[in-house]
Amino acid sequence: MKILSDNLIGLPVYTENGRSLGKVDSFEIELETSLITHYHISTGLIKGLWHQKLVVSRSQVISISKEKMIVEDNSVQEVKSGLVPSPAVK
Repeated sequence: MKILSDNLIGLPVYTENGRSLGKVDSFEIELETSLITHYHISTGLIKGLWHQKLVVSRSQVISISKEKMIVEDNSVQEVKSGLVPSPAVK
């Protein structure tokens, strides 16, 4: 199955246990392989109001459908000061 970037941006993200993390805000692509390496998740109700950015590595994604993305529990990292932390290595 294929999914367009228009469908990926804004896609709800949940953990395995059903906890809502937010929505896909953007993603990173490795130019050499053309693969998505990380997904950036926005949390909160209104941008700037109780709003965080989380980063999920491609390896931590369990499934993606047109309705939602499911990621491993405890797989997200908060982005602070505009710096993206290194993903957890498995």
